[in-house]
Amino acid sequence: MKVTLEISLYPLLQKNKEKDYKKIVKMFLGDISKKKGLVVETNGLSSIIYGDYSDIMSLLNTEVKEYMTKYRSIFVFKLGKGILNYTNK
Repeated sequence: MKVTLEISLYPLLQKNKEKDYKKIVKMFLGDISKKKGLVVETNGLSSIIYGDYSDIMSLLNTEVKEYMTKYRSIFVFKLGKGILNYTNK
């Protein structure tokens, strides 16, 4: 089953590391973009990932878990069935 995931990462600021949040977000985006079988689109508010349900769940189980372990952060997700890609034409 194909699904669409909208994901946002919000690293929580830590003392004396105010600028680290940008670096953490960029590292996360780089890591998820390397996943085979997934299409990743990024904008200023979130990333949209298209792919097979099992591949998306694997991403959540590995990458999100890794970043939650390493960094104090909040993730926001929306998951929908199908490839929910619409254009304004």
